[in-house]
Amino acid sequence: MATIPVATAMAYLAAGLSCLPAAKARKHPAIGSWKNWQTRLPTEVEVRAWFSNAHDAICVVSGAVSGNLECLDFDNGGELFAAWIEKVDTGLLAQLVIEQTPSGGYHVCYRCDDPVDGNLKLARGIRDGKQKTLIETRGEGGLFLCAPTEGYSLQQGDFANLPTISPDARQALLDAARSLDELPAASCPTAPVGANVGQRGVDSAPTGGKDAFDLAPGDDFNARGDIHPLLEAAGWQFCGNNPDGNELWTRPGKDPRNGISATYKDGSFYVFSSNAAPFEPNVMYSPFAVYATLNHNGDYTAAASALLTQGYGKAKSDLGGVTLNLKPVAAAGTTQAEEGPIPLGTLKKRFPEMRPVLIDGFLRIGETMNIIAAPKTGKSWLVTQLCVCVASGTDWFGHVCTPGRVLIIDNELHEETSANRIPLVVEAMRRANPSLPNVDDMIDVWNLRGKWKSIADLSAWLPRFKEAGYRMIVIDAFYRALPKDTDENDNGSIASIYNLIDTFAKQVGCSFVLIHHTSKGNQSQKSITDVGAGAGSQSRAADTHLILREHKDDGFLVLEAVVRSFPRQEPIVLQKAFPLMLPDYERNPDDLAGKSEVGVKKDDPPPSEIAKRLAELVEPDHPQAKGVFIDTVKTAYGLMEKTAKLAVERAITDGLIVCGRLPNQPKGMQATKFITLPGEEDGDDRN
Repeated sequence: MATIPVATAMAYLAAGLSCLPAAKARKHPAIGSWKNWQTRLPTEVEVRAWFSNAHDAICVVSGAVSGNLECLDFDNGGELFAAWIEKVDTGLLAQLVIEQTPSGGYHVCYRCDDPVDGNLKLARGIRDGKQKTLIETRGEGGLFLCAPTEGYSLQQGDFANLPTISPDARQALLDAARSLDELPAASCPTAPVGANVGQRGVDSAPTGGKDAFDLAPGDDFNARGDIHPLLEAAGWQFCGNNPDGNELWTRPGKDPRNGISATYKDGSFYVFSSNAAPFEPNVMYSPFAVYATLNHNGDYTAAASALLTQGYGKAKSDLGGVTLNLKPVAAAGTTQAEEGPIPLGTLKKRFPEMRPVLIDGFLRIGETMNIIAAPKTGKSWLVTQLCVCVASGTDWFGHVCTPGRVLIIDNELHEETSANRIPLVVEAMRRANPSLPNVDDMIDVWNLRGKWKSIADLSAWLPRFKEAGYRMIVIDAFYRALPKDTDENDNGSIASIYNLIDTFAKQVGCSFVLIHHTSKGNQSQKSITDVGAGAGSQSRAADTHLILREHKDDGFLVLEAVVRSFPRQEPIVLQKAFPLMLPDYERNPDDLAGKSEVGVKKDDPPPSEIAKRLAELVEPDHPQAKGVFIDTVKTAYGLMEKTAKLAVERAITDGLIVCGRLPNQPKGMQATKFITLPGEEDGDDRN
């Protein structure tokens, strides 16, 4: 298996590309979830660690994170590539990076001065009786495999030196591709060449609803409603008319000089941008559908009901005793949740994507997370730091947080304590990150010490919570919010409370974070899901069960979690650096306080003998972080973790290798120490 050189990955990173190891067969990153690297570049340490292991492919994330990178992907053996070249200016063509793919297709890559769209389908055709995409883009939110992955051969240029072209030049490349589309949308006068037309809002009343009207509200709105103020209120910009009489519109946030996103003519609003949510690309919307999409989240029943109150439509004068109700009503004794079994195909269509992410790797909207630690461990400080990260959209120990409003329901602290504690955390974070946004209007605090309210009492407040737009609600502490006479050791009672919290989360559209304490005694020998006082159902009912345990070194904790809707998360060692907690990648998260040491295998060579050979594993041009180097030693010689650590420590003590900081160490990596050979380190702070 051909592997990707570390030097190549480092060159791509130095060029500002978000590059990741990939599995060639799956055409997918080989690091599990890759959402983090859609919005931030990996660090040098991360890239070195990834590519120090054998990977058969490398991929690059396109879009803003890689400098507005876009890739034109010519599929089906690249059959349209030659025809496309004929339509492109030779001077522009000469600037682009071009590679051939294993299937005979081509990638044409460049950066743009302005942001690029999401993935776009530009040209299609019928092949073997099926519609096939022949040219498409990989843009914002996409990725593609590239050279030097086996089978990907550069024909022109270099990914480490990508050109940046103007928006007009980019548009010329896309127009040339669209002109090769073999399936023009003849049935839609407003659709550009290459459109895959669908329709929304053809039926302007709920299923069965038209029987209740002489004139359906949606039909009436299609005939005399005006979508122009609706679009403008949503941020769309009118850009004039083309010679065919089509109105030209640009989506919110896009400069009209960089192209149009939709057209409107004869009651048809056609959207062809894939970046114009809540509208779908390549879909034709009636005026009623535009109204329902923008004002009622696509709920046509609610839209028709609202239009009826505005004077659109006409109900039948004689309903024959039938009660008119535009909103679906569940049968007596049932709820919408009791729909019953759903065929897999229907389920896939109804829920094509996972719930939106709030904390990447840990929590999604609508989910519940436990945070468990012993009393006075610092869990409330940790949660305050998490709240500031969510409120400001700042990474939490390297995990991307989607910004949103936060409510802290605190039944342990007085108002004065919260008023002083939260600003302490904010200011400490701002010293490390001067660009941290102001969060005063993004965090609300409800101190309930001495004003007891149970979780069940919150039901009356749900409309206010929804109106406030909270995305995360923290309850600190969970045990103080249990309804009176609740036995926290009763699995049935605790499971019912978590079911209630799930209902609250759905109604508000938020996530809940519950702070709880451990049981008494040594927690180090327990599995993650067994840590926490009370019934075992609490760890099973939550979507994420996160715990903090003491590290064997004073002043350090180990954060571990079991997650339901994300890949497994590795433990993190945290340093208590009041008022913050900071990740420490130097210490081993397995070294829990009170944990019995794992012995050395009887057939392991003595650590002193292994230490003599470790210099041969040091790469002078690619220093490894100490923890990564220990894993390298462990893998290279088939050792137990304890043996590998002892051997590395012995080699450092004997001066055979050096653990220290590097000259010109990257910002943000000051706490990391690297393994080098004697004479290659800077001499400061050896370990």
